[in-house]
Order: sequence, then structure tokens, then C-alpha cells
Amino acid sequence: MEEHRRHPRLTQPLEGTWLGLSGAAACRIADLSWGGCFIQTTTMPPIGHRTVVTLTPATDRPAVAIPGTVRYLEAAMGFAVAFDTLTPDQIAGLTHLLGEPPKDLSAE
Repeated sequence: MEEHRRHPRLTQPLEGTWLGLSGAAACRIADLSWGGCFIQTTTMPPIGHRTVVTLTPATDRPAVAIPGTVRYLEAAMGFAVAFDTLTPDQIAGLTHLLGEPPKDLSAE
């Protein structure tokens, strides 16, 4: 399968929440990059749905809330979210998890 990802992924699972039409739901974030994430959950929002994903690091770091858009669904597995343009605070929170941000991050 051809790789279409722009950024390396962190595949270590993280706990978090996502904001859906009926409120926030706990989830496992199975795949995280500077551009988005994959959320493991049985509750499926529609493609194109706006959401806020909150990452809860397993350390003493504060949670990071990032808005984005649902891009695709994996039946019985979860869904992928593409993040909106990241703020400096969101970049700082993700840097702890992903390392230094890519130079082209501001262009996303």
C-alpha cells in the first residue's frame, strides 16, 4: 500500500475524548501526527463532522484540545480526524508527544 501521510505517526495509544453531537465521549487515540489522529471508538460521527479531540498524556503534562474534521470511518474500529491549523499552545502540547514540529507545519 502506498503511503500518503505527510508526517510520521506516534502509534502508542493515548487516552482522550472527542466532542460529538451528543457531548464528549472517552476514546483511545491510536495514531497521532502533526496533521491529525485516528480515534478508536464504536461511536461513529459522520464524515465532515466538526469535532474537538482532547489528548490526555500519561504524564503530568496538561491535556491538549485540538479542533478538526472527521475525514474517514473504519467500520467497527473508529475514525480519522484532520486537525485544523494548530495554535502555538497546541504545538507546544504536541511537541512533548511528537518531537519537534516539521518546518512546513504553518502551511497546513
